Parts: sequence; structure tokens; C-alpha cells
Amino acid sequence: MRPWVIPTTVFFLGLGLGFSSPMLASRYLDSYLPAFLKNAMHPLEGSVIHKQRQEDRLLVTITTQDGSILATFHQQVPEIDLLIEERDLVTLEVPQYEPFVQDPKLLRVTKHKEMNPTLAAPPNPSIPSAPTKEPGSTIDYSGPVP
Repeated sequence: MRPWVIPTTVFFLGLGLGFSSPMLASRYLDSYLPAFLKNAMHPLEGSVIHKQRQEDRLLVTITTQDGSILATFHQQVPEIDLLIEERDLVTLEVPQYEPFVQDPKLLRVTKHKEMNPTLAAPPNPSIPSAPTKEPGSTIDYSGPVP
């Protein structure tokens, strides 16, 4: 056997482990690392504009104050599809704003409420609904209401 085969193999194996270990450590050991070693994650809130379900993934277009995001979910697709509707407000945990995000963590979903015109204004309890009669006065219903 040639004398350079074993050192070359060890060198390339170490090179591969050196490049892949930060990625693997952040994925599997993130919950065990102290806060100063973790990647800084920022909550990003936006409104769902479009949602499309495909066979094995869910595509969600979200508009934020920074711009639009296409979030692709590969995990928990049926659950997220039931949870998120169009025009909902969602909060994602992402390291920074990026236009394309793979499997972001959902922090919060605020459902969009349909407002009926009759239910839009709550009744004001300080304004009586019917005129009340004060002692010693008469109420005239014949005139127009100002």
C-alpha cells in the first residue's frame, strides 16, 4: 500500500467533518447550546396572501413590511394547511428576512375575522336606545329627530 493513501484519506475525512459539523450541530444540538452560540432568530409578522397545497409540501406567500416571503413547508403539511388560511396574520421565526424560506417555525397565527356592517360597531351603553322620561317632563314623539 502506498504511504500517502492513509494521510490523504484522513485529511479528506477531516475536511468533510469540518465543513458539515456546524450544519449538523446547529440542527441537532441547538436546544443544548447556550444562548451566545445559537443563531439569532427574529420574529417576522405578515399577512398570508396565497396558499397552495401540493402533494408533499405547502407553499405559503406572506407579505411583511420588509417584503414578500415564499415559505415552503415539508413537515406537518396537513396540520399547517388546516391552521393557516388566506388573510391570516402569521409570525415566523427566521434568522433574517429572505424571500424563500424552508420549513420556518410558526410562532403565532392570528385568524382573520369577517366584519359584518351590523356587528362592526358595538353598541354604546352611554347612549340610551329609547328616550327616557325624566320626572316632571313630557316626551313629544311627533317632531323630527335632530
